[in-house]
Amino acid sequence: MKLKTIAFFALIFLVSVNAKSQMLFNKVFGKKATYSVEVPKQYSIKEAIGANVDIKYVDSYGASVITVVKKLPQGASEKDINQMNEISDFEFIDIMESMGSQNISLIKRGFIYINGVKSFYAYYRDLDLYYHSITQFKKGKNFNLTYTCAYQQKDSYMPYIFRVVNSIKWN
Repeated sequence: MKLKTIAFFALIFLVSVNAKSQMLFNKVFGKKATYSVEVPKQYSIKEAIGANVDIKYVDSYGASVITVVKKLPQGASEKDINQMNEISDFEFIDIMESMGSQNISLIKRGFIYINGVKSFYAYYRDLDLYYHSITQFKKGKNFNLTYTCAYQQKDSYMPYIFRVVNSIKWN
């Protein structure tokens, strides 16, 4: 009986993942830098509030894809992204909380390459939300994409998150 129950839930999970992976996506282009990213088609565009917010899309459940683009400081280069991992986990959390986040728990952070660009990733949460954040230094810009969803829904959003993140391309 236990084996049938496990098999049933595994099948439901696979159908859910497959349905989301077959989801249609729209390619959107940044206005503050020459990049593109794919966003799930059912997400709607929202007003990008804030001087550096470039793109903001949300779904009906509150999940969001937001990009922020800032000019790199004078003298900074793409190689300076290495400094993002030189602070301690405590310092990382302190920085996030100084920017207004509260009760941050760091899940994981480090470096990955996305379409040939070295990227700093940080996966963290607060009491309610999961944040999947990617930062790149490219073409004189500090680019950040953050996909946010309810922490309890994180696993069901992972196919979306990875599709969006892996679609980041510089033109």
